[in-house]
Amino acid sequence: MFDVSIDPPESSPRLATITIDRPGEKVNAIAPTSFAAIEKIMDTLEQAEGLCGVVLISGKRDNFIAGADVEVFAHADTAAKIEAFSSEGHRILSRLANAPFPVVAAIHGSCLGAGTELALACHYRIATDSPKTVLGLPEVQLGLFPGGGGTARLPRLIGLRESLDLILTGRNVRPRKAKKLGLVDEVVGPEALEVAAKAAAVKLAKGELHGRKKPQDSVDRTLLEGNRAGRALVFRQARKSVVDKTLGLYPAPLVALDIIAKGIDKPLEEALALEPKAFAELAVGETSKALVSLFRRSNELKKQTATDAEGKVVDPTSISRLGLVGGGFMGADIAVVAAGKGIDSRIRDIAAEPLARALSHVHKHFRRRTRSVGRKHIFGAQSRVSGGLTLDGFAAMDLIIEAVPEILPLKQKVFAELESLVPSDTILATNTSALPLAEVGANLKHRDRFIGLHFFSPVTKMPLLEIIKTPETSPQTLATCLKFATTIGKTPIVVGDGPGFYTTRVLGFYLMAALELIQQGYTIEQVDLGARKVGWPVGPITLLDEVGIDVGAKVAKTLSAAFPGRIKVPDSVSTFLDQDRLGRKSGRGFYIYPQGKKGKKAVDKDVYAFFPGRGKAKKVDPEVLGERLTMIAAIEAILCLQEGILACPRDGDIGAVFGFGYPPMRGGPFSHLDNIGLGNAQQRLRKLAVDHGEAYTPPSLLDQLVAEGKSFQSLDPKPA
Repeated sequence: MFDVSIDPPESSPRLATITIDRPGEKVNAIAPTSFAAIEKIMDTLEQAEGLCGVVLISGKRDNFIAGADVEVFAHADTAAKIEAFSSEGHRILSRLANAPFPVVAAIHGSCLGAGTELALACHYRIATDSPKTVLGLPEVQLGLFPGGGGTARLPRLIGLRESLDLILTGRNVRPRKAKKLGLVDEVVGPEALEVAAKAAAVKLAKGELHGRKKPQDSVDRTLLEGNRAGRALVFRQARKSVVDKTLGLYPAPLVALDIIAKGIDKPLEEALALEPKAFAELAVGETSKALVSLFRRSNELKKQTATDAEGKVVDPTSISRLGLVGGGFMGADIAVVAAGKGIDSRIRDIAAEPLARALSHVHKHFRRRTRSVGRKHIFGAQSRVSGGLTLDGFAAMDLIIEAVPEILPLKQKVFAELESLVPSDTILATNTSALPLAEVGANLKHRDRFIGLHFFSPVTKMPLLEIIKTPETSPQTLATCLKFATTIGKTPIVVGDGPGFYTTRVLGFYLMAALELIQQGYTIEQVDLGARKVGWPVGPITLLDEVGIDVGAKVAKTLSAAFPGRIKVPDSVSTFLDQDRLGRKSGRGFYIYPQGKKGKKAVDKDVYAFFPGRGKAKKVDPEVLGERLTMIAAIEAILCLQEGILACPRDGDIGAVFGFGYPPMRGGPFSHLDNIGLGNAQQRLRKLAVDHGEAYTPPSLLDQLVAEGKSFQSLDPKPA
């Protein structure tokens, strides 16, 4: 993985270049074997006479080091093994940091987790201004914290508050922001990276250049961070922010806070020594194991292939031209994402006003992006989006996605128009979130090229793409859409056709169960807080307001017709909507939303008039309500697997967490039930069914697995 080249002895100045290139992999990752390789290289470099500097650079096209190899955490069965891995990493990085020659990190592409920690151990850091270059410490997203020196080195480099922001949120930063923070020393063009890094190494050796050794002080920073009382205030504020956002459900950021607080006043080596043991204990905990599992399984999904009737893998076709029918924010967002990945995208709408809004949305998105990655990189992407009021040019598209309102006759009309225009091999996709594809594409002649591509809003942020195939969808169509998903940076799950497919169906039952609790007299605050207390990112009533109550009503009616008796749309919905209670977009729904940016939303007490219970609060631990709602979602997920909508539990876990926010620390509904034990889950559901009705009746698949002594994980495909 690490190759070193050293200038000949007669060279002046004499430099060495370490190239990081993990064989057979698209990205570089730090594994246990990496440490031995670095140690061997350091032995060689320290013995090289006259060496004045070293450049550390990646051999990959678009990444430096993406982090540590998660397989280390997935397969280590004891904290001792993880602690040994972390301790060895510390020793090697300290050796690098204390090298007798300057080491310059030349960063292009993703530099995350252990990659950033390796860069922090170097004496100077140069990053390219490429849109592909990002830096960060995202370990909290895996239930961990930066255990390779990040909690000790970063605060000493860029200051406490900025370090806490990066470490506790796991967010990435672009090169310009990284330079402003002091995380990198220079930003250059990709073509100039190696030359600039070598020049910096020479200047460092001559004493003509100095890496950033301490943050640039400001008045605020000096007041808060320059004394113990100020630092204590910063830590208290950070802890309160973490608890408010996570309700204490994620231990990693709180442990990271403790480690940083204990080490901030200690010598660097003592601060570093605090990390390995705490890191290892988190790594073998349930939260980290669930989050690491999600990460690994989502990577598996990005490698999916489609096979033909004989089981042979089908080669996908590349999508270079994309057509979008419908100029709403969904269509505009899909165009933005595709154009950003090099795909020419054209939006068609039948009216000038929505088309203008769509193109304005595209323009605003790319204008915001110029602030972080620069105009020269964004102009090309923006120029790939066009729009019009006709279907001119659509006959040349490789893929056309329909994104018009959820009205069946309208969608059928769109596809009839498209099929009369385009060649028979053009893929036609619908972005419907609930209508069965069998109905949407009922009149198509070439159903082999028809498929569902269900994006989630906002498309620019949501990682999932739910691909719905029908019995007629060809392997070639599926293979091409799988490639399209990964090209635009989405994690695809493939599901079967049916009302609501997987994600919308499960979410619909979850939201309707929440409304049923309101009907029973529980308050909106109790229901929303209960869901958050068990790990849902937002409460279901808040989510309904965010999605749009009108949109939710349409989905509920579709599901109610498909599952009579299981979902009932309240009679009061029409009156609710007649009062312009659409949710946040109209300023009121279940909550009233303040005008402008100031103020907080508040429950509209008038909504209780629509429910028999009238919001008369019952005494209940909100967490009990959250658990009930979570079990409703888990039951529906099992039924989707039982009915063949899902191919396997893995897809259901990823779809639930990435698609509608099933508590991530539980790993998805199937992992959640496996972790509590299927026998225990069965008994819990039976008790809930007695107390609260047949909606909680255990599905027959769960009963079968309990009888056979199997887990849901046993039904997953084995990783290649």
